Amino acid sequence: MKRSGAAAFQLTVGIGAFLLFLVQPMAARFLLPWFGGSPSVWSTCLLFFQTALLAGYVYAHVTKRLGLATQGKVHVALLLIAAATLPIVPSPAWKPVDASHPIGRILLLLTATVGLPYVLLAATAPMVQNWFARASTACDAGAGKTYPVYWLYALSNLGSLLGLFAYPVAIERLLSIRAQSLFWSAGFIVFCCACTWAAVQIMHLHADPRSSTDDHAEADGIRGPDMVMWILLSCTGTGLLLAITNELCQDVAVVPLLWIVPLGAYLVTFILCFSGAYRRWFWMWILLAALGAAAYLAHRDEPGFAWQVAALLALLFSGCMVCHGEMVAIRPSPRHLTAFYLAIAAGGGIGGVAVAIVAPLVLTRLWEYQFFALLPFTLLLVSAVRDQRSRLNRGHWRLAWLPLTAALAACGFFLLKSPATEDASEIARTRNFYGVLTVLEDPPGATALRTLKNGRILHGTQFVDPTRRSEPTSYYGEGSGVELAIDLHPRRVANEPLRIGVIGLGAGTIAALGDPGDTVRFYEINPAAVDFSRRYFTFLSDSRAKVEIVQGDARLSLERELRSPEGRRQYDVLAIDAFSGDAIPVHLLTREAFAMYRSVLRDDGVLAVHVSNRYLDLTPVVRGLAAEQGRRALTIEATDDDDRALDSSTWMLVTSNAKFIETATPYADAPVPAAKSIVWTDAFSSLLQVIKR
Repeated sequence: MKRSGAAAFQLTVGIGAFLLFLVQPMAARFLLPWFGGSPSVWSTCLLFFQTALLAGYVYAHVTKRLGLATQGKVHVALLLIAAATLPIVPSPAWKPVDASHPIGRILLLLTATVGLPYVLLAATAPMVQNWFARASTACDAGAGKTYPVYWLYALSNLGSLLGLFAYPVAIERLLSIRAQSLFWSAGFIVFCCACTWAAVQIMHLHADPRSSTDDHAEADGIRGPDMVMWILLSCTGTGLLLAITNELCQDVAVVPLLWIVPLGAYLVTFILCFSGAYRRWFWMWILLAALGAAAYLAHRDEPGFAWQVAALLALLFSGCMVCHGEMVAIRPSPRHLTAFYLAIAAGGGIGGVAVAIVAPLVLTRLWEYQFFALLPFTLLLVSAVRDQRSRLNRGHWRLAWLPLTAALAACGFFLLKSPATEDASEIARTRNFYGVLTVLEDPPGATALRTLKNGRILHGTQFVDPTRRSEPTSYYGEGSGVELAIDLHPRRVANEPLRIGVIGLGAGTIAALGDPGDTVRFYEINPAAVDFSRRYFTFLSDSRAKVEIVQGDARLSLERELRSPEGRRQYDVLAIDAFSGDAIPVHLLTREAFAMYRSVLRDDGVLAVHVSNRYLDLTPVVRGLAAEQGRRALTIEATDDDDRALDSSTWMLVTSNAKFIETATPYADAPVPAAKSIVWTDAFSSLLQVIKR
């Protein structure tokens, strides 16, 4: 084959893979503010991309039977149709009007926006590799030459890796969301041209369709057990990716960085394994060490951000190396290339469905992480049993089965064993798209508490004693930032009623701060939180103020309200307290969000932002956004008080109300000279700027 002909296939594979993974964080970033910034938004997006990948591989496998010339013509025609659907910008008409059926809405939206272009890009790797194998065999078999085909899959994943990291490093920083879409659409046009060039190379090929040789795989047929292992190993790799990404996002933040780094590690394992870098004995011990580290950190109260991320990424990388390495070890000859990739895509789709859809429906805890963490080592042992060349099946090496199995069992025990907790008993638990909610209650006593948790993070407490149950507790009691924002507001001092908005319901504790005549209006996206706050807590029903609840994403709800005159300048105090687990919904801490808050606050209003976080220092972000609007930001630190069930908290109060600033300043931390200020936008926010050192 001529070098120029080979270049057509290589260029098509590289550009297609680059665009395939560039669009993933881009599309998810479009959708994140519409669905409450939940970690499940990314999981659902990954589910869509895995399913679309499967559709692309099915298309490549089925159209293979049409013959090379016909397949090439059909593919070029579909590329032209896909180009006519550009640019890939989701219409505002897709914005949800309520919080119901988020998974279905996200899948439909992505299908309508990027469905056809993505499926055609997904088909590129198996289809073009098959073209390359057929072309190289037909043109050069007579000369005794063979061309390795599977290395193109490594090239494809390298292109994917470049596309994935190009987004946070350059594209997200330099381009607006609209410009990002136009950039990607232009890239798709270039891809169409390259793919047409490759198709022309193959359309006129009238050669014997025999496959090229492959020294490392069987040339005849596909064995059923091998097919099963391809699917299981691919499913496990994808499931592990989604489960670990969920773990990271639940406890830190839902931002592209924490999507891209795990996905990048996942892609690197494909590159290494398809380049022949996998060695079973080496990665067996690496994976076992990573499992041990993860099991150990699972029982630490404060594992630390760096250690937690390092352990999870090490587990992901070593687990995927094992899965993909064992998969490549039993790959078929290039004659069955499309069937092999179809099995990989099917396994990936199954793993995506298991984590994004099945797990939230059938599990009340995040058990999918433990399940997929243990599965790679289990499948490694299965692969060793099947491999007659394995040293574990020879001589005294058979004795190693006992310690290896015991080590796996020990890691499983400590991963699945819940960490020791307080004596509180669990009285309710539920899980949905937005997370895991748990209600706990202390043993009977004068200071017994009922507690609401999202994951491991406290979302509200209430005294069980009827005489004390109206006392505001946790992050909202006496001395907290939100309590000061309400009690020191000039209208409250003048005994005038307040209108208070709250983004994030929790147990409804802030309702206890309302006085007769006040209105407290909560915005809550999680229907389960609304149900639990009413069923297991009485802050809402006991409040002396009028209480209202608006279900749905707060930004979208406020946006709709601002379209009416009553929606503008309606609040005296607006509290932002919408954390899910310890993760922050970044779209509530951006320039655009703060502009909306200012529109719904009265001129003398106070914005109270809850910035308590174990891993991130969010004070520079609020400080920068306040300064940009010409307003002051006061930092209020509250400490623990066990007798009153108060927890330490950090709130920031943003206002231009001179009278309030004068009154509240004695309660605030002293300003830090030349303190860092950061401004996030809907188009860009960097987690690296706010990680606590």
